[in-house]
Amino acid sequence: MEEKSNDMSYEEAVKELETIISKLESGEASLDDSIQLYSRGMELSKFCKDKLDSIVKKISMLSEDGSDETDFS
Repeated sequence: MEEKSNDMSYEEAVKELETIISKLESGEASLDDSIQLYSRGMELSKFCKDKLDSIVKKISMLSEDGSDETDFS
């Protein structure tokens, strides 16, 4: 598999997740490989969600300092 999620950018994580999805959808991976791919995909999905949540929180904090009330949800 690729590098640990914490060491990668959001874009790298999404790219790896897309590769995993393609491999799983192709049906060519063995059952054991599919389980490993699924597990890695879930890890990457959580990493991406947490990263986006963090960014939304930062943007919300920044917009509190300004006059614009932007809703990013």
